[in-house]
Amino acid sequence: NKEQKPSGILPEGFVLDKEIKMRAGFFQYDVGRVWEENKGKIEQALKEQNLELIVLPELCGCGYLFESKEELASVAERIPQGKTTEDLCRLSREYHCAIVAGLPEWEEGKIYNSAVVVSEGEFIGKYRKIHLSDFEKNFFEKGNQCSVFCVKGVKIGVQICFDLWFPEIAREQIRNGADLFCVPANFGGESSHLIARVRAMENLTPMILCNRVGVEKNTKMDASFLGRSSIIGADGSWLVEGEDNVQRSTGSEISFAEKKNVICSDFLAEMSCHYPDKNKDGQ
Repeated sequence: NKEQKPSGILPEGFVLDKEIKMRAGFFQYDVGRVWEENKGKIEQALKEQNLELIVLPELCGCGYLFESKEELASVAERIPQGKTTEDLCRLSREYHCAIVAGLPEWEEGKIYNSAVVVSEGEFIGKYRKIHLSDFEKNFFEKGNQCSVFCVKGVKIGVQICFDLWFPEIAREQIRNGADLFCVPANFGGESSHLIARVRAMENLTPMILCNRVGVEKNTKMDASFLGRSSIIGADGSWLVEGEDNVQRSTGSEISFAEKKNVICSDFLAEMSCHYPDKNKDGQ
């Protein structure tokens, strides 16, 4: 792969003309309250799919509709010291893959709706959900960083569910070199599913969206989760579109190349006019 100097908005040394392929996918399932049971489902999916990268749902080990912040705190964990992250690291080592998975993170008395990135037994990093629903604001603190992580030679930007509704996150992530968007999710309606396609298309960046299935209830509300997890190409095409309300693990080969299309040979350079604070050296 030839190294080129970026054309205005990306970190120096970013590879623009690479052609990388990765077999990646998702596992949508009915998330229960007990981590050990969820872990068993995840491991079975890893056995069935020979994937280099797999994305799991938001809060994939504990469920979503908690009665109180105290109940949520009882299952929140430190990252990466917690059992969930340690187990995911072990699974990624055993099955020679990278995993993106959502879980509640506890730090200094605060709880975040977070996602961890692990690869081949190593903890790579974490992302904290920035945009919280009104319900989630009763439980979680918001994150503030649009981080990009490198796994197996691919730079991934992680978002969580409602983050999809805010195009600024995806745009910041591709400005920081993201080749792929990975999105753990818990949604019931179709809007987030449709918005995901737009985010991929408008950024010329493929996406793996993993949304859980199943039903949860607490004393105040019921929630039914749609599923319909998807792998979306950089042109907005559905490489894989999952079913509604069905447990499924699957994957597809995803290609990564320069961000261009038939009407624009350098999308990143064209985009740079909206960021006048950045000169051609990315400073």
